Amino acid sequence: MDQAEKLRFLMKKNLELSSKLKKPIGIYTIASGKGGVGKTNVVVNLAIALQKRGKKVLIIDADLGMANVDVILGLYPQSTLYDVLFHGKSFEETIINGPEGIKILPGGSGIMEMATLSVEKQEAIAHEFLTLEDIDIILIDTGAGISKNLLSFITFSQELIIVTTPEPTALTDAYSVIKVMANYKLKDKIQIIINKCPNGISAINTYEKLRKTTDAFLKVQLVSIGYILEDPRVVNSVMKQIPFVIQYPQCIASKCIDTIADKILGQKNSIKIKSIQEVYNRLLKVFG
Repeated sequence: MDQAEKLRFLMKKNLELSSKLKKPIGIYTIASGKGGVGKTNVVVNLAIALQKRGKKVLIIDADLGMANVDVILGLYPQSTLYDVLFHGKSFEETIINGPEGIKILPGGSGIMEMATLSVEKQEAIAHEFLTLEDIDIILIDTGAGISKNLLSFITFSQELIIVTTPEPTALTDAYSVIKVMANYKLKDKIQIIINKCPNGISAINTYEKLRKTTDAFLKVQLVSIGYILEDPRVVNSVMKQIPFVIQYPQCIASKCIDTIADKILGQKNSIKIKSIQEVYNRLLKVFG
């Protein structure tokens, strides 16, 4: 069978396994134009803030080159998605439990291997996805810059969040990512978080600069979902490998994360995936 026939066969077979969730699933890809903007730290702390608000959150660490979600949390994964695919590991063995009950799936190189799997292995991994029924939100932490991996995950998710800073190079690189999204018509709306801001005025001015440039040259809508002020306790928490929303829940940066989490949960227009089976089929369609 060719690849398309394999996909149709797999999806038909797994319809019997499909289990509808009580709540729809929101999938967010978090990207940045360059490294050093604090994207992964934002993802981890945002996941914890969402979990504290009653959501079941899974982080997929999809930065194939510099995966470090586990490092920020001081965790040591014994296996990755690659081991699930090729070494017989289960999701239960691979997923790490993090602070406040968040879950982390170390991606490794296994994410990109999905395109070459046999039907049998695809069915096996589908069964594994179906064990993740109790998930409300998936946050995908991608590598910095523009890559095939990033484009695939943006296609997979419903929402794209770009993290940038007021630094001119970070802003320029963020615009480059937005330009690619617009040219490929992958998203007609992109959400923006401005990190490491000296003050609120700087954050607003940075976003407005990016929005005005985008409005002038690209057919894509930018939406600000908040900013994170510079806070020395963020660096302290990274050194201690304890997320700042836990170590310093009342600090300025934590309050900014709380505001962003509330804004995400308050969004009404996002189209949600309605089952883990649909999550898997969507992912397989992208990489197959």
